[in-house]
Amino acid sequence: MTVRQNQDQDQDQDQDRGHGDEDDLSRPPVPVPGCPACTELAIRRDDARARCNRSAETDADVLLRRHLRGDGVEDVHRQGH
Repeated sequence: MTVRQNQDQDQDQDQDRGHGDEDDLSRPPVPVPGCPACTELAIRRDDARARCNRSAETDADVLLRRHLRGDGVEDVHRQGH
């Protein structure tokens, strides 16, 4: 499965379950499709997951959450860029 497919699947599952909130720490953050930084962090997370490296996977999730909460980033993401 590609990163894009994983992103789409994660987003679909989160929307189906009502988990679109970036503040919900019980769920991994959902990368924004088309965002290069989100894609890079999603790849990093997927690689860590494939290596069963939970620490690196968590690190990527933390970085993705920080990115999503960054100054002005949320506005760009909400506009679909």
